Order: sequence, then C-alpha cells, then structure tokens
Amino acid sequence: METLDVTQIEPKLKHPTIFKHFDALNPGEHFIIENDHDPKPLYYELLAERGNIFTWEYLEKGPEWFVVQIAKNPVATQDEQPETLDVTKIEPKFKHPTIFKHFDALNPGGAFIIKNDHDPKPLYYELLAERGNIFTWEYLEQGPEWYRVKIAKNPAETAVQGGQIPEKDLKKATFLKEKGVSFGCSDSGISSKDSDFDEWEVDELIDHIVSTHHQYIKQHAQNINNLAIKVSEHHGTDNPELHRVSTQTHHFLQDLLDHIANEEEVLFPVIRQGLARKTNPAEKLTYEVGTLNMPIGVLMKEHHIAGEDLNFLRRITDNFTPPKNACNSFSFLYKQLKEFEEDLRVHIRLENEYLFPKALQLDRELANA
Repeated sequence: METLDVTQIEPKLKHPTIFKHFDALNPGEHFIIENDHDPKPLYYELLAERGNIFTWEYLEKGPEWFVVQIAKNPVATQDEQPETLDVTKIEPKFKHPTIFKHFDALNPGGAFIIKNDHDPKPLYYELLAERGNIFTWEYLEQGPEWYRVKIAKNPAETAVQGGQIPEKDLKKATFLKEKGVSFGCSDSGISSKDSDFDEWEVDELIDHIVSTHHQYIKQHAQNINNLAIKVSEHHGTDNPELHRVSTQTHHFLQDLLDHIANEEEVLFPVIRQGLARKTNPAEKLTYEVGTLNMPIGVLMKEHHIAGEDLNFLRRITDNFTPPKNACNSFSFLYKQLKEFEEDLRVHIRLENEYLFPKALQLDRELANA
C-alpha cells in the first residue's frame, strides 16, 4: 500500500499531487496520506471535484500526526451513487419546485442528492408538510461552505407504516403550514414576511423563534467565528480591517449566544408560566407578576447593541463587500455575515414587535387579576 508523506511536498503542489495519485488508482485500490494537521479540506475538495466515488478513513487522527486511507470505490459501487442536483445553479423561484419534481419522480427506495451553499433545512419542513413522512433526510456534508443532503423516498411498505421522521418535526411542519408560513430556501431559515404574527399565541411565537432563529444562531455562530479567524490569519496583512472583523465578530457572536441562552433559560419559561396561570389560576409562578418589563427592557437594550455591532461590521467591511481579488473563503465569510445579519434583524423584529408586547400584556393581565 503506497504511503504519501504530504509534509514533504511543496504547499502549492500538495493537492494536485494527491489528486494525481487518486486518479491513478484502479477501482477498489487505495493509498495512504500522512500529514501534520487534519487534511479535512482535501476531503471536501476531492468530494467536489471527483464526486462520491471514494472512501475516507482515518487511521490516525492527531494531535501531532494524521494518517488517512483514501480508496476509490469499486465500479459497481460508483454506478449505484444517486444523482446530485446542484441547487445553486437553479433560479431561486424554481429551486423548490425542481427539487419536488425530482422527489416525485423517484421510485420507492430511490434517492438523489442536493448540493447547496447553505443549510436547506426549510426544504425539509416543506417536503414534510407537502408529502408527509415518506422520505429520509441525511446530511452527507454540513457546512460551512457546502451542504449535501441525500433525500430518499421510503420503500412502499415503509411509506405506509411511516418513516423515521421525529414526531416533533411532523408537528412543526403541520403547524407552520397551518399558520401560512412560507418555506424559503435561504440561510435565514423559514421566511416570516407573509405571516400575520398578530394572530399567533405567545407560546407559538416562542416555539417559532427558538426552533428557527435561535437554532440558526447555534448552527452558524461557531463556523462563522472560525472562518473569520482563518481569513484574518491568511489575509490580514494585505487587508488589516480583517483583524477588526475577526475580533468584533467573536465578541458579537459570544454576546448573542449568551443573550439567547438567557431567553431560553429564564425569560421564555417565565412567559410560559404566565400563560399557564392565565388558563389555570392555581398554577404556581416562580416570578412576581407585573415585573416582566424589567428583564424585557434589558433584552431590548441588548437587541439595540447587537444592531449597533452589525452596523459597525457593515462599516468596516464596506457593507460586506469583499475586494475583487478575494479568495473563496474571504468572499464566503462576508456572504455568511450578510445572511446572518438578515436573519437576526427578522429575529429581533419578531421579539420587539410581537413577542415582547404580547408577553407584557399577559403580565399586566395577571397583575390586575
């Protein structure tokens, strides 16, 4: 078995050399690479350039030495690979209809793969709402730059009995459909612009905010922070503003994670208590009614600070516009920051204009009861 010590290869020739070795393999053959850091970026490049025709197995995984066995799949296995649909090449308004068309054309047991530049989770809920529990959803790659999902139609007997979709997801998909929420394939999650949130109950708003916007922050914050550090380290000399972007992004995201933790662990449970008390006067409370204006006032101030942080990031990045010679990672960082901002502004608006006023009204009613 051939072993390739990547540390002995000139940096600019490393990946081309590995690709050359891979292309020289016959189906079923393999070779080993050794490196002094995790070569995971190579995995994604190999997947993007050659497709899902190989296996990647760590024989040793750090901290000082990484050894990976790369094997080219046998021809029979390669022939069985599902079709891949690159969603980024489809006009936005046709993305979901095209994916639905591919899904409907599957025979029971069939599958295809979608490739996108952001998490297509809204599609998951739309597919669940429109087609029911007759499919499986498997992430093959989950960011930060690419998302690949294998969507399979359950075999006929499984479709009748129900698949392996969690019950909570079924309920959420039904709930969102009943509320008229439009499912948008964007990094901001499920679009809220067409929903009449005035008619939503306070607990429904909390569920939506936590499962959509809080979850979005949790999924993306660490990846964006790591990407900002990486881009700053590689391009900060020529673009010194990147050091400020990296530092500001770190503190902004950490404050935001602390903020949503306070909401989920303190405020939201208290609001739910108040709602329960309204239904059942015997329900016990762990807070003094009539005092919600104080924690909500603090959270709204933090919303204002978050908005100012975003404004600052916009100023030092020229409205998230990368220079013309920016590499893919540089451009992707600014794209991620812009999309993160879009989701957060919707998130803050939902809380400031709908959830918090409803919670304060509930608190006043309980205080006057």
